[in-house]
Amino acid sequence: MALIEQMNRARWSLEMARIEEGHRIAEALQMGRIVGVLGEGEVGKTETIRASLGVSQPGHPIIRLDLAGAASESYLAFRLIRQIMATELGVEFSTLKVGALVPASLERKRIALASLLGVDGLEESLRDWPSGKFPFSRALAALATLTQSREVILWLDHLEAPGLTPRHPLDLDRLLWGIREIAQTHRGLTVLLSGRSAVEGRILGPEAAFHQQGHWLSLDNPPPDAWRSVASELKVSPGLALDLVELTGGHPDTMLVSLVEASQDRTTAQKRLQGLALRSAALAGRAMQHAYSLHRLGGQVLEQVARGEGPYAASQRGDSSPQEIRKVLGRLQLAGLLRHDHGWSVVNPLVGILLRGEAGRTSAPDWEPDDSTSW
Repeated sequence: MALIEQMNRARWSLEMARIEEGHRIAEALQMGRIVGVLGEGEVGKTETIRASLGVSQPGHPIIRLDLAGAASESYLAFRLIRQIMATELGVEFSTLKVGALVPASLERKRIALASLLGVDGLEESLRDWPSGKFPFSRALAALATLTQSREVILWLDHLEAPGLTPRHPLDLDRLLWGIREIAQTHRGLTVLLSGRSAVEGRILGPEAAFHQQGHWLSLDNPPPDAWRSVASELKVSPGLALDLVELTGGHPDTMLVSLVEASQDRTTAQKRLQGLALRSAALAGRAMQHAYSLHRLGGQVLEQVARGEGPYAASQRGDSSPQEIRKVLGRLQLAGLLRHDHGWSVVNPLVGILLRGEAGRTSAPDWEPDDSTSW
């Protein structure tokens, strides 16, 4: 329980330390109707945005569409109309979904929703699973109608997700153009877009839906001052916190666990990370499998970057062309496995430690067993 309480304290302290970043997002939402937040993988975009929405325009309903879970346009339509229902009904949505007799006031709301969504749309929103028959264009039309009577914030999160799967059935470009059209013609809609930096060209490029549109912000790992604040809350040495930041780049999840453990016992930053990596040994295996699923050279490039060889080592050996390596790098960055600042690096520092072999052996001794025939 003590560790859980410390972790909760650490997360709250980090949220407070990032409050200025949240204020930047909140101010952008108050000044404009199209706001974007981009950043590398695992920097905490979703958590920071969620915290900022708690203090910006609190009277406006927020509809969040997470593209990481959107298997198709029909599924996204299902999620959208369900959230429109929840926006209009609040806690009464569950009562309507049960299908029991309802008071007259709720019946009037049901009739209004049938007018907004259509009878088939109302029935679709009350299903446990999407039928796959309700078109996304109808869901967008319902959203447009809703914004004529009230102001709504539409948050599209994890914009990179459709690009991670070849021939994904969700057409991201068509989705974004449809939302831009509503934003231009309906003053009641505020659009908030968030995703990894690698998807920037798809959203803001010369032929993209939001080219030269809106206010765009970047988000990175929390700076050293934020981690000093968290360390102070946990009664951890600020020097140790800064050592951990230097080794991890301020990676939020790794820093939180490391600082919480440091509040219970004392050891050097490097040994603490090595111990944490040993307990997370499966991370490297999963990261490599993910990388190879994205491209045949994905795991090789990921390992080369982790070891400091540079991503083009295979190209220099003549194993592949620079153009193909660039394609690999783009996919690994889109997937949140690599990040690109002044150079390429592994997003998760524990994965980097494991791929470099800096964590000691724990699974097998150095000697080879005797030949089985001698047993």
